[in-house]
Amino acid sequence: MNSNQQARPFMLKALCILTFTGSSVAFVGYFFASLFFERTSELIIKYSSWQSTEAISPVYFNVLMVLFALSLTGAIRMWKQHVDGFILYLFSQLIILFLPAVWVNWQAFSTTNLIFTLVFTAGYAIHLKWMK
Repeated sequence: MNSNQQARPFMLKALCILTFTGSSVAFVGYFFASLFFERTSELIIKYSSWQSTEAISPVYFNVLMVLFALSLTGAIRMWKQHVDGFILYLFSQLIILFLPAVWVNWQAFSTTNLIFTLVFTAGYAIHLKWMK
């Protein structure tokens, strides 16, 4: 740690580690969902209220995969205490939040995802003063 950099607060560490975990798992999950789209479609129909997966395609999962990679990159930048990581994280999370609603329909909007996005964004925003 250089002399201009303060020690990373515990809560910022915790938020980053949770984001590293969540974004990495989502990245891998969407990679496999795209790669095995036919099987993924069968599982969606079997275990959800969807009757068809015509509204989505492998491209949908690829876009989400890229967005979670951006989210992960943002968290890595915040771990290094760079404020541009917050901007990248916020940008990717907002698109992740609204993409299903726009791509599929508004019934695909996730309130749970909204709550997590708000909590994590607020947590990161509180720690902006420790970032440069």
